[in-house]
Amino acid sequence: MRKTPLILIASTVLLLICASPGVSQNQAAYDGPGFENYNPESHMLFLKGDEENQILDRNWTTVTGLPPGSTSFSKTSSFTLPTIVDALAPPAVEPFRFEGNITVRLFASLETTSNACSVSNVPVGGPLGSETQFSVTLSMGGFEAMSSVETESIVMSKDRTDPHIFEAIATNVNVSMNSGDEIRISIQVSHECAVSGTLWWGTYDSTTGIIFDGDIIDSNLNVIIDQNRMARIEFTPISPWGASDFSAQAIELVGPMPWREMWHGYVSHDKWLDHFEVPDGISKGESNRTVLTWSTDRPLLPGNYMLDACFTLSDQDPGEACHSWAMLRFNVPNDEPPMLSSGVAAVLVPLGIIAWLGVSLRGPIFPLPAYAVIILLAISSAATASHLPDIDSKSYREGGAAPPFILISHDTGTGSVSLTDLLENSDAVVIGMFTSGSPNAERQLNDFLAADKILSQDGLSVSFVQIATGEGLQAFNLDDYARELNGSWPLLLDDSTVGRSLPSGASDAVLIIDSAGFIASWSPGAMSPSEIKEATEAASMGSENNPLKLISMVAGTTLLPLFVLSLPSERRYDAPEEALIPAVGAFMTIAAASLGFLVWATPISLLSSFGLGNYWVFVEIMLSSILIYHGGSMLLKGRIVEVEVISTFSHSKLNQNYQDWRKVKRFSEDVYLGLWLAWLAWLVDPSLVAQGVGAMARSSLLGAVLSPFMLIGFSLSAGASVLALRSIAILFGQYSRLLGLLSVGVRPRAWGMAICIMGTWTLVSIIVGPLTSVI
Repeated sequence: MRKTPLILIASTVLLLICASPGVSQNQAAYDGPGFENYNPESHMLFLKGDEENQILDRNWTTVTGLPPGSTSFSKTSSFTLPTIVDALAPPAVEPFRFEGNITVRLFASLETTSNACSVSNVPVGGPLGSETQFSVTLSMGGFEAMSSVETESIVMSKDRTDPHIFEAIATNVNVSMNSGDEIRISIQVSHECAVSGTLWWGTYDSTTGIIFDGDIIDSNLNVIIDQNRMARIEFTPISPWGASDFSAQAIELVGPMPWREMWHGYVSHDKWLDHFEVPDGISKGESNRTVLTWSTDRPLLPGNYMLDACFTLSDQDPGEACHSWAMLRFNVPNDEPPMLSSGVAAVLVPLGIIAWLGVSLRGPIFPLPAYAVIILLAISSAATASHLPDIDSKSYREGGAAPPFILISHDTGTGSVSLTDLLENSDAVVIGMFTSGSPNAERQLNDFLAADKILSQDGLSVSFVQIATGEGLQAFNLDDYARELNGSWPLLLDDSTVGRSLPSGASDAVLIIDSAGFIASWSPGAMSPSEIKEATEAASMGSENNPLKLISMVAGTTLLPLFVLSLPSERRYDAPEEALIPAVGAFMTIAAASLGFLVWATPISLLSSFGLGNYWVFVEIMLSSILIYHGGSMLLKGRIVEVEVISTFSHSKLNQNYQDWRKVKRFSEDVYLGLWLAWLAWLVDPSLVAQGVGAMARSSLLGAVLSPFMLIGFSLSAGASVLALRSIAILFGQYSRLLGLLSVGVRPRAWGMAICIMGTWTLVSIIVGPLTSVI
């Protein structure tokens, strides 16, 4: 028996929970992107001013106490009614159409609380009548929405603390107004009481004015996602009297999250990303409307997002927090896949080696361990190939130089400005890219001004420039910003051609270009003054591209093939018969590998130091072609003639005891390893040597003096890396020597096949991408 009440209670609670309007299942369930908004059903124009000068205004007055506005009236004649109000609203700033009802609400009272009017109200219309009535005429542009519409007649008895409410109503109004048209109200009064009356306005609870029941305002919320997944939020307030009707806004960015979990007013703490109120910038949109803009300070992850916005309206009750709202649901897509990703190269390279191995089976059969070594080389080469650039139409090669450009300045007196002009006598160039109307233009302006002061104190010579980019860019759209910039630095115009050639794309970003013309660092959107200072200081010293990076590559997957190529080719190790310096083998390996690295790095350093960064895409095409040539020579001949000549010549200059102990063949193997290390380092980090040496050489007189030592440091690090590879390769003792000896003739040829494919892949990626933007 006791269970029955418990069951009834539980059932009631369950029903209440299920019926609760706050439960998510009763909310609208969305299944994709879209826009939804809500606007109040009623809008107001308030009577303002004083007795002599009245106006209509859109702002709800919050003053309490004695109303600041009023007009008095006394007993009127039955023949002529006095006009006590004649007020105009501000001209409409854009056309609009109104369909709905209009109510004119008036707050009036006697000057003091009195029953005199009630007592004397006999008979109606007679000399002792005491009623009060207002007659309203309302015109909207050239159309009279009200023509002497009368309110109800009231015998007033109250004072201003509790005024009577009079209303004149017009229904089914259909009127259009053009820009510049005005709304005008004229009010006449019929007051038959001997006690004077007053029409009040201008306080929180005496909102004398016009109420429009229908659509007047609207809002548009938009988001633009650039190629860096930075979000630019645009809010367009739409009102016949301009954007000032929207006095404040609060916008929440929420996500990523499923569509079904989105609804207005819901912000999960773990999904909340950002909050926007004061706009970052203001631009002009369609029909010259004001557009308030914000920008996120970091890229968004791919997924579904929601902008939930609350707007405060000037004509609504200020005691309410959210008069109008809008919700925009949008998707941030994944990055577009490249035409061919590096994963394809990671498959092609080992397949090419295995295909060559299959073809080689038609000739003499190699020892079985040799095939195992080649398979191991194919697998390790796949790891290196995975670091190759994607083949894509993107115009920028990661680690490359900035594209040369000559752009027209917004200032017609300046003419054109080139990257060469900006780099002249500068340690670095700071470029601010922005699209027209973006709030990041203002951010960059403030950041650049602050950074310029900081850098000048540190003695760094830095050129600043801003480039407005984007298709369809018009110079007149930048006039306001140019006046604010006031010639602090050049403002250039780009039709997206230069923007597409930069790592940021034609979007908002800050880029640091070093003195050699290479991109030292960049950040989407904006970059703080402290970050600009750090980046420019690093750019003058090679942007942290130093010899230690080469040594660190030994611990990664880039140099894995070199472990196989480092297998010893001798059957056994013979100690020198003559007394030589301690660790002579290590020193000779370092020297030979350093020589091989210098064969590649010296011309690259010179080209970069001579300022050929503007033409670096052609230098990289040349390097890719040389890499293919080196691979082809190794595949067909098992050697490279030029390297053999350099190795033989260098070996001949050694002391005879050293020549006798380490033969030229063994010496040249280390030279080749140094060369391969240089090539692999270039494939993975194209600007490592060019920027590390060239930027330092061009930064200052001291940098020019130190740059040769930087080059030597790179070469010695390469030698030390090869020594480490050699040491690791012989850890298995006799097994390592056996595998190396049995594969000594096939390893270089198989590696040549891998190098041919890697060089061809890189060449195609440059032609399809960066070269297309230059031509």
